[in-house]
Amino acid sequence: MAKSMTGYSKLDKVKDKYRVSCEIRSLNSKYFTTDLQIPSYLSAREKEIIQLAQSVIKRGKVTIRIYIEFLTPIDAVRIDYGLARSYYEALENLVTQLGIPEPVNLENLLRFRELIRFELPQQQEEEIFSIVTSVLNEALRSLDEDKVSEGSKLTEDLLRVIRQLFEFQKDVLKISQEAPLLLKERIKQDIQRLLEDTVQLNEGLLENAVVLAVQKTDIREEVARLESHLQKAQKLLLSNESVGNHLDFLAQEMFREVNTILSKSQDQRIIDGALKAKVLISQFREQVQNIE
Repeated sequence: MAKSMTGYSKLDKVKDKYRVSCEIRSLNSKYFTTDLQIPSYLSAREKEIIQLAQSVIKRGKVTIRIYIEFLTPIDAVRIDYGLARSYYEALENLVTQLGIPEPVNLENLLRFRELIRFELPQQQEEEIFSIVTSVLNEALRSLDEDKVSEGSKLTEDLLRVIRQLFEFQKDVLKISQEAPLLLKERIKQDIQRLLEDTVQLNEGLLENAVVLAVQKTDIREEVARLESHLQKAQKLLLSNESVGNHLDFLAQEMFREVNTILSKSQDQRIIDGALKAKVLISQFREQVQNIE
């Protein structure tokens, strides 16, 4: 069954010496895009995290936030003492030269961010990323369940619209089959009103006029294509694939067929039905924007 593009999951896990939090939010978008917020020491793993997300999420704007808390002190803070001393001496010289009464303090030095770095040993980074991967996978499964649940509701609404459009298609097909006889009678009446009573109606000419009129108002091809589009849409909605873009395209094609039916038809029943069908297709297309 089709999935919604919108979903949310949040997961916190404590394992070994770490607490890992993962929050994922998925919103509507024409394409797959990501907004990834992770600790700087995992920046080299960004591509792997995005690939993992994309293996589950096919379309949508996805925000992933991963936080890591160290539950025990770690030896990962590196201070460039040589650079710090250089900055300190330069600032001291500046203070002296300009006659500034304030002394140089630690706060002044901490403004130079390159003095302090956070560097994890390779083995510890691997250990942390393994835990992050486990938590992210679980959060993605939870998000997928949320999207399936929401998608189930959307699918029910879209299938209801398709059923109504099938009813329109069947009604139009039935009416269009009656059209030639009704058209012939109407043309005959129109011609007789124009002719004098003493003039005999030429049946051959009447048949030619009917054929030309039927050709101009023939909507059988449009009705058949509409039925095909509806069948495809119904099948896609019941599949487990990413079908949002395909459904949006089918909605455009449905709209095109109904517009042509409307422009060709002279029967008020078909005209009324086509106007209602256009409203239904608009509703369908609006809802499809939420499908992955």
